[in-house]
Amino acid sequence: MKTINITILDGQDSQKVMQVLKELQNQMLIQIQDHESAPLRLSHEQMEEIIDESELGPFYSEEEARAILHL
Repeated sequence: MKTINITILDGQDSQKVMQVLKELQNQMLIQIQDHESAPLRLSHEQMEEIIDESELGPFYSEEEARAILHL
C-alpha cells in the first residue's frame, strides 16, 4: 500500500478532480480520507507570546499584530 497526500486547489476543476477520485474509490482502487484540520484555539497568553516573539508589539497594536499574524 502506498499513501499519497493530494491537495485539490480551489477552482473550477476541483469538482472534476473529486469526481474522478470518487470513481476510483467506487472501483476499490483507492481509499479517500478527508483530513481537513480544525483551526487551533490559542489562549490569550499564547497569542501574547507569539506577538512578543514576532517583535511586532512595539510597532503595531495588539489587534494589528493579530491580523498580520492571522491569529
